[in-house]
Amino acid sequence: MAKIIVDENLINEVLNSRYIEAAFPSKDKIKALFLEGRRLSFYLGVDPTGPDIHLGHTTNLFLLKRIAELGHKIIILIGDFTARIGDPTDKESSRKALTEKEVKENMKTYLEQVQKVLPKKMFEVKHNSAWLKKMSFEDVIRLASKFTVQQMIARDMFQERIKKEKPIFIHEFLYPLMQGYDSVAMEVDGEVGGNDQTFNMLVGRDLSKEVLGKDKVVIATKLLEDPKTGKKLMNKSEGQYISLNDAPNDLFGKVMAMPDQSIIPVLSYATEVPDSRLAEVRKMLDGGENPKMAKEETAYELVKLYYGEKEAQKAKEGFGKVFSEGKTPDNIEEFQISEEVAPILEVLEGSGLANSRSEAKRLVDQKAVTINGEAVEDWGHEIKKGDILKVGSHRFLKIV
Repeated sequence: MAKIIVDENLINEVLNSRYIEAAFPSKDKIKALFLEGRRLSFYLGVDPTGPDIHLGHTTNLFLLKRIAELGHKIIILIGDFTARIGDPTDKESSRKALTEKEVKENMKTYLEQVQKVLPKKMFEVKHNSAWLKKMSFEDVIRLASKFTVQQMIARDMFQERIKKEKPIFIHEFLYPLMQGYDSVAMEVDGEVGGNDQTFNMLVGRDLSKEVLGKDKVVIATKLLEDPKTGKKLMNKSEGQYISLNDAPNDLFGKVMAMPDQSIIPVLSYATEVPDSRLAEVRKMLDGGENPKMAKEETAYELVKLYYGEKEAQKAKEGFGKVFSEGKTPDNIEEFQISEEVAPILEVLEGSGLANSRSEAKRLVDQKAVTINGEAVEDWGHEIKKGDILKVGSHRFLKIV
């Protein structure tokens, strides 16, 4: 078992990390908890609503890694039950319910992706179906009696739906209760999650206090957002994100394709570069240096983090050859189709060039997809064996 570290300077470093947005009840209270010297348990809940963990999730993992290094217990909770209901957070309409089969398919590689940031020995895994599936209707009613409709409907996204006369379904009120009950079932000391999950995490804090008499702490992390638009840079529901499963060249190219203003957020919250280097990059950009240099550094750092320095250098050189010199890569990745032709949307999604069918359609609409140099004009286009598929300026695929 890891030694519990109570060094005040190291604890301050964790609690003053650039990844943290807010702490409940306060950073001072959490610091005092760390200084007690007992082994604490913190958890991160992830709903497998899609097959990938993206850069937006890694902020939480970097913070959990630092907490684990202080000697504390980390739980990765797979929301295999809550994923079937769907979190209404930041949604203007209700989320489509997933089947048990879809959830199982989505979660197949989740832990492999988590381990790219958080070593396997640093955490244990739990699934919330273990307790939520066993609850009776009486249990649910008893749980629901602890919160009011006024508390639930005060949430911003519900208020937006009311203004726009969009429906709010009863089961959407139950989601925060289920997530909150996770804290009770596991009897944890703390929870880490994105600041868009603050409401749900505080429901868990309230339930822990009432049911267990335990003062669970909550650490809300910063979201990976476009500073100009305020929108999330990683959006699963819209199929726009960078996955930890993306190949080195794709990862590098996707970062280079992001808006210039996204450089600092990505470098800040999706990497572990030292604060001193981050300050230098900020100063360079503020001084008018070409953002391309900082973007290349960010892309390089990410590929190095997940695939090593050798692959990062290869990805950088490959991007330079394709983008700067306009050449076709020497070694084009191949994608096999079973028939002589295949629908373009199916190939885009199946090969990973698009994270979802909706993103594949968006790429076609934006005329970002070409076959043998000719732009694809419609979703129904078919691609055949031997064709060279190109998405954007740097992503190629040979159909075999």
